[in-house]
Amino acid sequence: MSQTSLVTGGTSGIGWAVARKLLAVSTDPSDRVIINYGHDDDAAQSCIAALSEDQQAKMVMVKADLSQRDALSGFVARISDITSHVDHLVLNTGVGTYKPFFDYSFEDWNQVIETNLTIPVFLAQQLRPLLAENAAIVFTGSYAGIVPYSTSLAYGVSKAGLLFAAKALVKEFEDKSVRVNAVAPGFVETPWQEGRSQESRDRINAKIALHRFGAPEEVAEAVYALLTNTYINGSVLEIHGGYGYF
Repeated sequence: MSQTSLVTGGTSGIGWAVARKLLAVSTDPSDRVIINYGHDDDAAQSCIAALSEDQQAKMVMVKADLSQRDALSGFVARISDITSHVDHLVLNTGVGTYKPFFDYSFEDWNQVIETNLTIPVFLAQQLRPLLAENAAIVFTGSYAGIVPYSTSLAYGVSKAGLLFAAKALVKEFEDKSVRVNAVAPGFVETPWQEGRSQESRDRINAKIALHRFGAPEEVAEAVYALLTNTYINGSVLEIHGGYGYF
């Protein structure tokens, strides 16, 4: 039977790695992988160009700025037009701020909380009618939601809330046997890390038992495991290479 997967924030970093994984393992020509992105049309076109013709035929790009709550109803309606069911839902959209706490404005705080926590939770709510029996939801959290990182208070709080939501929502989706889990990656080689200095990298790597940042593909493998293992439910999978053991 064909499957439909939906990945938000799916044209870079972890989201793109997850989308590629889902396309790589797909064997049914009628499978669909719906990839959402917010702004960057060039990045979306680059993603399309990187795929084989068979993979392109299974992929649907949907542009919607999921940092804005006003975009939710239109996005859900668009997904409903594309498919009658969603089997895999990966809620990956996120933003961060690295301002010192005492420089935060209400607007800074609210934007991070809204994008990283409120909107993903309400997307799960509004997409519920489309979720197939025995479907799976995976939230992309962060290890920063478990262990505080410096200059990442709003981000950490938003991700801590998201990890809690992944556990709490298990009860809300029990009647459809929909599983809800989350990943909590540590430092991963995504575009967010491109501006980091070598001194900062060296300092972080010294705290990681594997002494390196993770690859997006390594996180994608973990996400896929949560999507496909039919007895993992209400769990948070930490993926950080042994951070904080030194």
